Amino acid sequence: MARLMMVLTAGLLLALHVEAQGSTEPEEATEATATEATDAAEATATEATDVAEATATEPGATEATDDVSISYVAAEEAPAEAKPDCNGVYCKKVQGKLWIEGTAGPVRFNLTKFRAFDLLDDEELGQLQPKVIVSGGEYGAALGAQFKIFSIGARFKYAKFGLFDLITAGLDFGFLVKRTPYAHPYARFGLNYHTTRGGSPIPGWDRLNENQKVYGAGASIGAGVRVPVIKWISIAIGFDYSFIALYVTGDNYETGVVGGAIAGTFALTIHPI
Repeated sequence: MARLMMVLTAGLLLALHVEAQGSTEPEEATEATATEATDAAEATATEATDVAEATATEPGATEATDDVSISYVAAEEAPAEAKPDCNGVYCKKVQGKLWIEGTAGPVRFNLTKFRAFDLLDDEELGQLQPKVIVSGGEYGAALGAQFKIFSIGARFKYAKFGLFDLITAGLDFGFLVKRTPYAHPYARFGLNYHTTRGGSPIPGWDRLNENQKVYGAGASIGAGVRVPVIKWISIAIGFDYSFIALYVTGDNYETGVVGGAIAGTFALTIHPI
């Protein structure tokens, strides 16, 4: 009986010892978990501090508050938009690649300014070289194409003088400078064919020479200013100087003159394209 009691007592003590060891292990595990969590929190806080310090050194980067991180970025200046050449139907520069033009203005023609051939060489009458200067109005039309500053076209002009009418047709070459807005200087050069109608360019010559015919050639230069009115229309004011050589033929005599004509020109131009 005593031996049985000793065995039971030893078993009870062993059970109590095992139970005590089991309760100690969770406490140790809990303490280890808490220690690891504390270390992780400290490491996270250290990383956050390092990131904040590094960011603060960057130009225009961040300003940190307790809850919100605000970033400042330097705004780039937007390029200024170029002002268009046209505002509605009005343009400060002449537009279009095709031009149709009408011209009008006064003209003064000195037929014998540079050369007058012997009109009459007769033993009884001698030599006759009259000085002929006429003036009147000149009207014309032109059609051409504009390529940036250079243009090419065809031009027709009709001048009415007291003694005769002078008809001119030829090629026209021009230069238009659009660098200055609202008023563009221009220059032109022309190669022309000339003829007359209604009378003789030399007074009384048609009575001495039957079946008279007059034809010739010449060149002209001009300059002026062109002003845009609306998108499809411009006006121009300028002057032209022409070198004109006329050859007169007939049944009895042949002769010729070389003269110069100066004209003031007002032009109204349409730019449909």
